[in-house]
Amino acid sequence: MKSICLFIVAVGCLIGGVNGQTPAQEETYNIKVSQKIELRGLVQTRYQLFEDSTKIDGFDLRRARLDFRGDIAPKVGYRLHTELAGSPKILDATFVYKPFEWLNVNVGQSKYPICYDNLYSPWNLLSISRTQLDNSLVFRESDLYGNQNGRDIGLWLSGKYSITKGEAKRPILDYTLGVYNGSGINVADNNQDKDISASLGISPIKDLWIFGRFLNGVGRTTVQPTVDADRTRFGGNISYKYKGFLFEGEYLSASDESDSLALLERSGYYITLGYTPIKDKLQIIARIDNYDPNTAAEDNITNKYILATSYFFTKNTRIQLEYNLVLEEAATQKKNNLFAIQFQAGF
Repeated sequence: MKSICLFIVAVGCLIGGVNGQTPAQEETYNIKVSQKIELRGLVQTRYQLFEDSTKIDGFDLRRARLDFRGDIAPKVGYRLHTELAGSPKILDATFVYKPFEWLNVNVGQSKYPICYDNLYSPWNLLSISRTQLDNSLVFRESDLYGNQNGRDIGLWLSGKYSITKGEAKRPILDYTLGVYNGSGINVADNNQDKDISASLGISPIKDLWIFGRFLNGVGRTTVQPTVDADRTRFGGNISYKYKGFLFEGEYLSASDESDSLALLERSGYYITLGYTPIKDKLQIIARIDNYDPNTAAEDNITNKYILATSYFFTKNTRIQLEYNLVLEEAATQKKNNLFAIQFQAGF
């Protein structure tokens, strides 16, 4: 009987030792903020009215995002940017070491620098829709490589060089140079090759920027997900602001080819004119948006003529209206004209 009692006591001590925790082992989940954290959020609800009767008019939750940024040390920062609408996903997750203004070392997931329109944040997009070249050539909804939200995982250097006149400081040089997996967001690389992407911009006078952009690498299309395709992108953009006026233009060319995919060359451009008649309240945009899905074929270019306006309640809260007049070079025109209204709440 004594032996049985000792055995029970020993087992009890063993169980207590495995399941119990000393005070030093206890975990706590208190929220502690030792450094400044910046948090912003965005909700965009859109209504689309299609000329095409086969498409259904209606509302959709375009975006619902949370964006966290901060510095965890004087020269070390981070960003975590999430999308909650549709299929929740991580858009940006980056670590940055910034020893100098002209040298930032970034690693993680973020946007390709290959396209100026791609770099526009949805918080301040000039129109409801992105341009055709952005959607089709920069790994978004209409690209051969699937919708990667214009992003990839990699490591890149970025920075600006500024000059000082009096007490004013003006950037005159901006660059990005990166190495990326080439496989898209939230996935590991699917081949041994990497994408190289770069941008270089100069500002000869205040508020005028001229950029050149380039990308070369390997990816796998949605049609042939097991075959490596060589891809190249090159182009450039110009932007100029003067008082309440805005001018932007961009051109981008693409080349894609694999052993079983014939060479496909595509290109597009857009020109945007903007005017702000009421500062911080009303903005008007006119744009021509051109896209050629195959430069070797004839009569396949699509031109969009876009008129858009935004009324701002605050810097990030507004109502946007947009009308797209869509004209194809083909003999038979599709009914692609579109009217849209978008409600944006940002904080």
